[in-house]
Amino acid sequence: MIKHKWRVVLAVGVSAFCLGLGQDTDAVRKRLSQAVESIRLIDTHEHFWPEAERNAKPMDLFRLLHYVSSDMWADGLDRALSEKTFSNRSLPLEEKWQVFNRHWPNVRNTAYSRALLRAARDLYGVDDISEGSYRALCEKIQAANRPGWYAEVLRKRARVDLAICDIGQAGAKLDPALFRAVIRLDEFTLLADTVPIVEKRDKVTITSLADWEAALDQAFVRAKEAGFVAIKSGIAYSRTLDFKDVSQADADACFKSLAARRGAISRDQWRRESVPLQDYMFGRIAANCAKYDLPFQIHTGLFYDTWRDVTQSNPSLLTPLLIRHPKTRFVLMHGGYPYGTELLAMAKNLPNVVLDMCWVYVISPSFAYRFLDEAIEAVPA
Repeated sequence: MIKHKWRVVLAVGVSAFCLGLGQDTDAVRKRLSQAVESIRLIDTHEHFWPEAERNAKPMDLFRLLHYVSSDMWADGLDRALSEKTFSNRSLPLEEKWQVFNRHWPNVRNTAYSRALLRAARDLYGVDDISEGSYRALCEKIQAANRPGWYAEVLRKRARVDLAICDIGQAGAKLDPALFRAVIRLDEFTLLADTVPIVEKRDKVTITSLADWEAALDQAFVRAKEAGFVAIKSGIAYSRTLDFKDVSQADADACFKSLAARRGAISRDQWRRESVPLQDYMFGRIAANCAKYDLPFQIHTGLFYDTWRDVTQSNPSLLTPLLIRHPKTRFVLMHGGYPYGTELLAMAKNLPNVVLDMCWVYVISPSFAYRFLDEAIEAVPA
């Protein structure tokens, strides 16, 4: 997160500059680099599963692709083929490599791939990912898949004191010495399939909007009791971030109309007709974040996968919602890439906006540099 962090960055930079007067540029750069690298970090965006669950699974290079896979999809790799191939434990490594290597030469230049190459080098001692090295790399990845690897990588190598994870209810099982967890409540906004899920999970009966709102309140209570540190929304993967100001009466009418036809209309029709109810419930989540003193993390900008309309996740679409909820702390994630300038203007104008540059550095380091430079110039500390 950026707001309220400038002082550390600026203090290091100014001190290094002042102490470096009269010294050659390389010496100043070295001292500045050492000062920056000594800073301990809080990582605000991860998806680590409990280490015991990870240790129980065989690991190799192809289980670590993640974002690299999405670049391969953009390069033409069939997604279904990649998922069937790379996650197949019984498939020989050679067959996985053949699928991987059709696209690796075309994507190895991207920031996603450079991060993978750096991990291979810094964590496993393998300088390149190639025909001649992938087997040895897979062996080293499996050998490192042991208890204590999370602490080794996060705390010792990356100097991360604490990582905030988004893995649903399983977040409560994470090692509290290394992790904190956020919880998603998007099911209360996207109602097409989720009412029966919530009824079964929470052992409640939902027959009215009042019941639905009460279930949401209880979800917040449980989140606080379980130690979740924020509410996370990835709803941009399902709809636009343009949330209208819908009254409770209009939302109630929408709920009743849909409930009366439950099971008689298609999922797509339900999604289309439920937009006013979605807008209302997202506003209720925002209001509850203030009520229960939980930050509201919202995914903005680029999507993980392909064939998405990135315009629906432009952070500026959230502006009216943010103005309606001045007491809610909105953590707008990923620098809004590629809408960084719009996001910076929002942070400059709206006191309840917190900038979070998580993921940006591995999407585009060049964008991250520009975003940080503009943020220092434009956004109050």
